[in-house]
Amino acid sequence: MSTARAASSAASTMRRVSLRNLAGHKVRLVLTVLAVVLGTAFISGALMFTASLSKTFDTLSESTTKGVDVTVTPDEATGRPLPLEIGDILADAPGVAKVNNSTQTTVVVSHDGTTLQTGGAPAFATAWYPGNDQVGPATTLTDGDAPVGDDQVVVNSSAADKDHISVGDALTVVDTGGVHEVTVSGIYDIDVDGGGFIGLMMEQDAYLSTFTDGRTATGFALAADPGVSQEQLKADVTSGLADAGVNGVEVKTGQQSADEQSDAIDEALSFVNYFLIAFGLVALVVGTFIIANTFSMIVAQRTREFALLRSLGVSSRQLTTSVVGEAVVVGVIGALVGVAAGAGLTKLIYTVIGSTGAGLPDTGVHVTAGSVVTPLILGVLVTVVSAWAPARRAGAVRPVEAMRSGDMSSASSLRGRTVTGAVLLVLGVVAALAGVLFDDSGTGNRAVLVGLGALGVLLGTFLVSAAMAVPVVPAIGRVIGAPFRSVGRLASTSSSRNPRRTATTAFALTLGIALVAVFGMLGASMKASISGLVDNTVSSDLVLYGPSDGSFPIPTQALDAARDVDGVTEVSGFGLAPVTLGGTASDSIVSSGFGSGYFVGDPRVTGEVTEVQGSVDLTGEGFIASESAAQRNGWTIGEEVPLDTAVPGADAREIGTVALLGTYEDNDLLGDQVISWASIAPHMDAGEFGSGMYSQPMLFAAFVDGDIPLDDLRDRLEDVTDQFIVVQVLTPSEFAGTQAVFVDQMLNVLYALLALAVIVAVLGIVNTLALNVTERRQEIGMLRAVGTSRGQVRRMITLEAVQISLYGAVVGVVVGLALGWAFLKVLAGEGLDTIAVPWGQVVGMIVASGVIGVLAAAWPAVKAARTPPLEAIAD
Repeated sequence: MSTARAASSAASTMRRVSLRNLAGHKVRLVLTVLAVVLGTAFISGALMFTASLSKTFDTLSESTTKGVDVTVTPDEATGRPLPLEIGDILADAPGVAKVNNSTQTTVVVSHDGTTLQTGGAPAFATAWYPGNDQVGPATTLTDGDAPVGDDQVVVNSSAADKDHISVGDALTVVDTGGVHEVTVSGIYDIDVDGGGFIGLMMEQDAYLSTFTDGRTATGFALAADPGVSQEQLKADVTSGLADAGVNGVEVKTGQQSADEQSDAIDEALSFVNYFLIAFGLVALVVGTFIIANTFSMIVAQRTREFALLRSLGVSSRQLTTSVVGEAVVVGVIGALVGVAAGAGLTKLIYTVIGSTGAGLPDTGVHVTAGSVVTPLILGVLVTVVSAWAPARRAGAVRPVEAMRSGDMSSASSLRGRTVTGAVLLVLGVVAALAGVLFDDSGTGNRAVLVGLGALGVLLGTFLVSAAMAVPVVPAIGRVIGAPFRSVGRLASTSSSRNPRRTATTAFALTLGIALVAVFGMLGASMKASISGLVDNTVSSDLVLYGPSDGSFPIPTQALDAARDVDGVTEVSGFGLAPVTLGGTASDSIVSSGFGSGYFVGDPRVTGEVTEVQGSVDLTGEGFIASESAAQRNGWTIGEEVPLDTAVPGADAREIGTVALLGTYEDNDLLGDQVISWASIAPHMDAGEFGSGMYSQPMLFAAFVDGDIPLDDLRDRLEDVTDQFIVVQVLTPSEFAGTQAVFVDQMLNVLYALLALAVIVAVLGIVNTLALNVTERRQEIGMLRAVGTSRGQVRRMITLEAVQISLYGAVVGVVVGLALGWAFLKVLAGEGLDTIAVPWGQVVGMIVASGVIGVLAAAWPAVKAARTPPLEAIAD
């Protein structure tokens, strides 16, 4: 019993010691806590953001289906639009009070010569149903009159307010069919909580003839008679359609439709969730090095304290538990603050989204159990794991040996660590090279090998970097310290005193820089591949292209307008259709395995196409294929191949056959197969693809006769295509630049996310230097006593920080470029066959690392310079 009381008393004493230590050294732990805060805030914010988005879209789904009792849409197995006559059948079904054609046509709108932006929200035209005829969210005219005829529309009030549209204003509306000039007859409010979108409504018959094929609809919305439930109406409508011999339709209740929309949104958001959490974990991984370094230095500085406690009877286990307990407190505080910061981050993201005009409804920050518990567990776990080794060192020291001060870890040999690291490094390199050289294996398997190799290289580099730091860091110090003479020489020796500490601090930056280098190399290679593809395959003088984001095709009328321009000798168009040939999709840089490309005209006019057999002229019906694709599929010249639909979300259907006209040498732009426009157009006109958006041309190539200067001809083309709003007239090099914009946007997002890891690494340098200054208090005091000025002390600490930063950056660049090369070699089979190194970015990262060192040293350098000489010597 007395033993138990003694153990309890000892444990209580150690808890008090731990808490008193934390309370007495708040400053030295605040940056460690901040490292935990940043990582957990990102993870918590990601979980809250996706949960809030899910709640937002659930709210929108409920708003858009409010008042809708039943929906009738094309069967997913066919995807074919519904004949308009079905609307009459539905109106006669028992229990049906109202029927609305729910077809919406995606449009682009221009007002006063300015294309209206929606911030990612939709812009559509649909049919106007006055007053009580409306099914779904209620629309109420607040100004003007209802639309009449095919030249009048009403506009939603949020768009009218944002874009300063008034009754009587003229709008230019572009859809896939062409350009429409309309006048605003009225402004309406709608019971949908969410701005940003543009909703144009036109009188029903006028809408059908202007914005649709006039024969089909993409769906109908039904309202029930009073007292009829949604389930009863669904049963009655299903029965009525069956009696009328209608098939290929899907009947759902309004609640079912809302639930399916919510499920689809949740599935889409899950990727965003995992993507953001991954970068939060990267920040936490980088934070582990900071936390481990901090606790190692703290343990070293408290050596005498631990020795005294051991001599008083405290066991090794109790000391270890005490340090781990401090880590738990740091982890809990950091994670809790991180959760709160995550909520603030989510609110900030919503504010930024709102500023773009998207106008998502503000449903508040949605805090889930997972968004609190997950970062809390991860924060504590990462902190404890990081502090475990220093805690073991604290408990493993014998009382007499611990009476000396200094960092015990610095005295031990680096041999075991270096040998282990070298083995891991070699194994990692071998695995990565295996992934690169085994090109008979699939891309996925090769990428896994390179990924495992990358892990081995990173772990090996971390372990070896301590030994590397012994010769390399002083060499860097001598170079950058040369202009500062004695202060520079002194700084070059300081960083090599404890290579473990230097390597751990630098590796946090190494990891962040390596990831930036990998992504930078990927981006540079993608842009080089795009530029090479355009140079090698596009031989036209000018390119007519739609929006840079590829969100809207070129209206077919633009083709005729461009052909009529004086000086234009030939215009051909290229697009992507949702069809396959015998179930085979075209694998090209444009189609990426979806559907097949088609040409309007002869593809030899547009780019470099080398004919092998037959003819590659696509002015008539038929298709052409690459020589390898024809051999792979067993196609022969003149053979009729089934033409199948490949509409997203629908089963494939055979809609006809096309003949193989000829073959060509493998071509990245054309891909495996290209179909003529003459073979596609009839099926598009018949509504076989559900939506014309899937089969519209994405670019036209224009050729000139040379008698007119290219700039003048470009001006003429711009004059005739301005009416189409979405059309850009570009040179081939400018067209390549628009494709590179997507790469830049992707990289900007990745860099912004990776910046979190770099910030954590900077905090690590600050923390290490600050604790290092405390540890070297006597040394700095002695330097001050023998005449070193405060300015010289500041420069010394700053130079030490720059050495660490440059060392971490150089190692990170070397590792990142090597791993980037390996991954790109694996991706060569996927069309990314050009490897480019962004040398400007590489130099920029190294220079920036020096700046990071200067900034990181600002506070520790001032702290060191203010050290009282006599007091420090007396410690």
